[in-house]
Amino acid sequence: MMPGGKIMDSGSHDATLSNWIICELSDGRHFLAGKVSGDRKQRFREGAYITTSLVVSPTEAMIDGEIIETLNSRYLLTERNKADDEIFAKLDAWLAQQPSPPTLFDVLAVRDIDLLNAFILRGFRAAAAEAAWRSKKADRERREP
Repeated sequence: MMPGGKIMDSGSHDATLSNWIICELSDGRHFLAGKVSGDRKQRFREGAYITTSLVVSPTEAMIDGEIIETLNSRYLLTERNKADDEIFAKLDAWLAQQPSPPTLFDVLAVRDIDLLNAFILRGFRAAAAEAAWRSKKADRERREP
């Protein structure tokens, strides 16, 4: 493996993930959600939306054109879902200026709809990511004796 999580052989990925987003768990670990294609292990239906296992590649490696490694697979990342990047950057800049973690009421007081949307969407994604991960973990535990 090359530095940055990139794998040298371009044919060494198990599947391609497009329209992907990074999902962060409350403990700081990450997994990806996106549309899978070309699954060489034949686990997923072509074009299905999936969540990956935990990403073991560095966060900096999670960019279009890179092959990242998860606990179970290697994915070629293409066509990241970038629709929310601008409002998340705005939210991050605002959060960096806050003396303490803001509440929803603090965000509402700013009267900026983009800031509010990003705040709610990030919270929703974090909650959904946590729920998906807990569900996968519970399924694995049920299958194990």
